[in-house]
Amino acid sequence: MKYIIFSIYFLTSFCVFGQKNSDNRIIISFSDTSNLYEKVRLALINEDFMVKGDKKNDTLSTFPLNIQGNSFMIIYASIKKNVIELWGYLGYSNNNLMGITINPSKKDYKKIFYYKRDKYWKKMHSIAMRLNGDIYYNSK
Repeated sequence: MKYIIFSIYFLTSFCVFGQKNSDNRIIISFSDTSNLYEKVRLALINEDFMVKGDKKNDTLSTFPLNIQGNSFMIIYASIKKNVIELWGYLGYSNNNLMGITINPSKKDYKKIFYYKRDKYWKKMHSIAMRLNGDIYYNSK
């Protein structure tokens, strides 16, 4: 019995921890390529992001979303044939000399990387799960 429990624990931990700490992109592939742009747009909207009105059909970007307190998150999605690639950036707001909170500037944003119990990576992963495709991880 002890060996069965150990083997189940080992196999589930092997599946769960297939990601590396250097991963910063989620890749979702589909067999059906119809309306991928709309699927991604709706997945982002359902996760409380506001999608920018870009006229490009191959890339989506979001406005900064205030996640918690002073942290802001931006998501990008690139669509190529039957593959969607998600990545994001994280920035923290600052206070100026007058004590007024200022949203982060473009230079203040840093890439979101995978690591255990990271709420920002989990937010990106929940977007990927809404798309119902085959999920892979990559670092660029």
